[in-house]
Amino acid sequence: MAFACVSEIDVNVAESYVNKTFLTFDIDWASDEVLGYCIDLVESFGVKAWFATHATPLLERLRANPNFELGIHPNFLPLLNGDFVYGKNYQEVLCHYMDIVPEATAMRAHSLATSSRILQASKEKGITHESNLCIPMQATKGAMPLAPFVNWDGLIRCPYHYADDIACMYGTLQSVRDGGHI
Repeated sequence: MAFACVSEIDVNVAESYVNKTFLTFDIDWASDEVLGYCIDLVESFGVKAWFATHATPLLERLRANPNFELGIHPNFLPLLNGDFVYGKNYQEVLCHYMDIVPEATAMRAHSLATSSRILQASKEKGITHESNLCIPMQATKGAMPLAPFVNWDGLIRCPYHYADDIACMYGTLQSVRDGGHI
């Protein structure tokens, strides 16, 4: 199985994504103990990408591994409740996360929250690849292929088909057992 980084996807070069596995992790405020265990496990398999939600000394360990890519995992949801914990608007939220991972070129928003304004502001901050579109595996077998595409603003959008919470909602890992891959 060939692993690749999300930011390596070039929609004009099929070899950059066809028959590649893009296994990504949203660190979602995990404790350093849990995150360290997961990093140990992932390093043993040569997996590529992480989306960061918070500052931790372990980000330096991730940065030091050339197999890893760090992206941002901004959380815009508090804004919907009038909570300005990460900033008072989406631009400030993006700045908060870019301060944690200033080299980030890839992102996936927490809970997949996005809009055309957020995408444009992300691109202006240096984000080139975004992975906020979850397409269920059964849809990819029909008229909706799982393939990256260039958004209206030039941002490369990288849909995916597996998420742990969605697998729990379906109550099965059937799409993975059926040979589905990311």
